[in-house]
Amino acid sequence: MPKGEVKQEMFKVHNSLVGKTKYIAREENPNTGCGSCIQRVKINLWKWYHYDEKSPTYKGLIFTGRLGIYNMPLYRIHNGEQEE
Repeated sequence: MPKGEVKQEMFKVHNSLVGKTKYIAREENPNTGCGSCIQRVKINLWKWYHYDEKSPTYKGLIFTGRLGIYNMPLYRIHNGEQEE
C-alpha cells in the first residue's frame, strides 16, 4: 500500500478529480489509516486512468490485459529494454 508522500499525492490527485469523472464520486480523507479506504482510492485512480478518455497516458505503463481485485486494471512498467 502507498505510504508517506506517495499516499498523500495519490489522495490529492483523487480528490482533485471529484465530480470530473464517473470513477471518482466523493472526496476521501488523506489522513486515514484505513486500508480499505486507501485501496478504494487506488482502485478509483487506476479505473480512471484506464477507462476515462480524458485521463493522461504514459508510454512506460503497459496494460497486462488482466483485471485485479474489484476489476482494477493491472499495469506493468516498461523500462525500454524488453520487447513487447
